[in-house]
Amino acid sequence: MAPKRKSTGAAAAAAAAGGDALREVGGSGRGGGDGGPTYRHCFLQAMMARQYVKETEAKDLFRRITGATHDGSYLHFLAEINQQLNFAQFELRRAKYPGDGEWYLGYVNREADEVSKRSAKYRVAKDGKPDTRVTAYFRALLDQVVAAATAEQGLGFLTSQQALYVRVGTGASTQAGEEAAAATQQQAEEVDKLSLRDREAVLAQLTTDGWLAHVADRAGCYTLGPRSFLELSQALDGLVE
Repeated sequence: MAPKRKSTGAAAAAAAAGGDALREVGGSGRGGGDGGPTYRHCFLQAMMARQYVKETEAKDLFRRITGATHDGSYLHFLAEINQQLNFAQFELRRAKYPGDGEWYLGYVNREADEVSKRSAKYRVAKDGKPDTRVTAYFRALLDQVVAAATAEQGLGFLTSQQALYVRVGTGASTQAGEEAAAATQQQAEEVDKLSLRDREAVLAQLTTDGWLAHVADRAGCYTLGPRSFLELSQALDGLVE
């Protein structure tokens, strides 16, 4: 599963469309209480710009935008926004990140269709298409981190060397059959197309974007970041308690 991140132009267009939908359903567009359409629109735009934040920051944003003095209606506020986003297969999703035990809120695409793939951040410079090498590399890293997770130690991690020289198919569960074998072979070929310098750059970018994270007490090690748990919740369900 590859990271999905919209370009600035696509995000702006989506924000405008989402705001129009919220205003249409909500009425005049004038905020009323902490659930007014204008407040929801502003909060949504802020989240689209940030992509994901710690929930403490999201609640602070909620209070500043709405003028609320407490968080009592925060979850209801999110539910109202998600109701209006449902038609576009987007949502504001909450997830607890096992890396630090904190809750995060993210703006998530629930359906990775062709439009979403074309607007992915990780692209080949020549033709602007999604970079399948990065997709394959991230998938390999994801599989290895998941395979390294244990009930005793919790979330798995990879050293820098393991991440740079990750091998496709080792340690990950695979399906039997020629089709699965062919898919694994294709993934390995895509990963092999990335030079060592490319992999270093991709690791840095994935970490900056929150798909990966540095391990606090293990210098030079990588694990899955908060963004992975927000975007890939189904794939990672049950990974750790």
